[in-house]
Amino acid sequence: MKIGIIGGAGRAGTYIYNEAVERGHDVTAIVRNKERAQHRLGTDAKLLVKDTYALTREDLAPFDAVVDALSVPWGSGQGFEHLDMAAHIVHLLRGTKTLALFIVGSSSLKVNGQLMYETFDEETAQQPWFDGAQYQYFECVFLQMTPDVNWIAVSPSMAFPTGPKTGYVRGKDDLLVDESGNSEISTGNMAAAIIDELEGPKSLHARFTVRDQA
Repeated sequence: MKIGIIGGAGRAGTYIYNEAVERGHDVTAIVRNKERAQHRLGTDAKLLVKDTYALTREDLAPFDAVVDALSVPWGSGQGFEHLDMAAHIVHLLRGTKTLALFIVGSSSLKVNGQLMYETFDEETAQQPWFDGAQYQYFECVFLQMTPDVNWIAVSPSMAFPTGPKTGYVRGKDDLLVDESGNSEISTGNMAAAIIDELEGPKSLHARFTVRDQA
């Protein structure tokens, strides 16, 4: 499978890139900074050096799947980038057969039957992560209104730390917690879940979520 990873040298993207390469896929990291990408992925990494908003339909045409793994720093005030980037990718892939997988935040998951986003209060809105959480919720809603792109969304658990692949548990729309009440997915396990999904899609036009296996 030919896979393009937008943000392929980022925190999550690096793990996704390496997982896909390890499984024998033809993987291209779509990045803004060549030197940083080579430092993270190796000098032999396959790269497309281009800003996301400069990507064209022709750039993405060779790929069987495109993963949006771009991140926005907490507190940057740029949370809208999540939605803008998703809209641009959707525009480029509209009407094609390409799989488009988006990482959307846990704020769009349900807790005790209620959307987590709807539980946020004014104090929560002052947190540095709220801006990103808000727009990733909007991103999930936007994707649900997009029938003519082969999109898939995946939400991490409440915590999304950097860590190795150890096994994961999969769910759909409810926040997953383990027996101790922890909700966490490592970058390694997220990468494994994403490549598993691309190899055998189960959530086309839908969202799934994952947590670390206890």
